[in-house]
Amino acid sequence: MNSSRNLLILIAAFGLAGLSAASYVFVTHSLGYALFCPFATGCDAVQNSPYAVLLGIPVSFLGMMGFSAYIALALIGLRSDMATRWHFKALLVLSVVEVGFTSYMAYLQVAVIRAVCSWCMLSAALTVLLAVLVIYAMFGTVKATGASLGR
Repeated sequence: MNSSRNLLILIAAFGLAGLSAASYVFVTHSLGYALFCPFATGCDAVQNSPYAVLLGIPVSFLGMMGFSAYIALALIGLRSDMATRWHFKALLVLSVVEVGFTSYMAYLQVAVIRAVCSWCMLSAALTVLLAVLVIYAMFGTVKATGASLGR
């Protein structure tokens, strides 16, 4: 089960990276400053679009909550019994929701807003990476556990 612990540590670390990026966007935008956009020029266009807010909540704040949930679930998983594995199921549900929402937001950037935000794409890449880690943690370690039991 050591690989499960390592994967949970990676999930928490990449979650922290995503939380940092989302926090930067949230705080900078909330204070009214222009975003530093390292790899594209559309950060402010995306952040000033009507799609940057969902039901009155900034999407960057939703990103902060999503990445915080990854961190919390990974840390809970590190502290709980690996036999229960409920935290992996919760991480899988979170990943499905996050990848779906992130895909929709990426579509909006490219097809509707016609501007790309570097921070949003970093967040999207981290979300996909986290989903891959969660899937591997669930199904890769199940195979390894089954193989060690002689199945």
